[in-house]
Amino acid sequence: MHLARFQQKTAPMQKNKTTIFKLWVPVVLYAGFIFYMSSLMMVGLPSLFPHADKLIHLAEYALFGWLLARALKYSFDKLDNAKLYYLVIFICLLYGVSDEFHQSFVATRLSSVWDVLADTLGGLLGVFLFL
Repeated sequence: MHLARFQQKTAPMQKNKTTIFKLWVPVVLYAGFIFYMSSLMMVGLPSLFPHADKLIHLAEYALFGWLLARALKYSFDKLDNAKLYYLVIFICLLYGVSDEFHQSFVATRLSSVWDVLADTLGGLLGVFLFL
């Protein structure tokens, strides 16, 4: 009987840890993927239209924003949608700035405020699509 009571108390905690793991591991892995892609040297890829790279930034950070929104929303029960928007946008902005700073040390890569703007707008799109 004592064991049954112990299992009841620990089972939800184990599920909660598993849920948190499933929510945050994709965020961390995708952030690592973004970092890795930024560390690659650019080779002269043809562009379909001017500033096509901004569309890539937007799409890349839309997925990052969606993953962040999902992880934050299901990790913090009392997080309302307005706070979620601000938090995801802020995190995407900070990660975009750090990504551009990192990229400034990679040969053949340049940093751009416009890329940070595209990253931030992508995060906004991601949280919008999540909600």
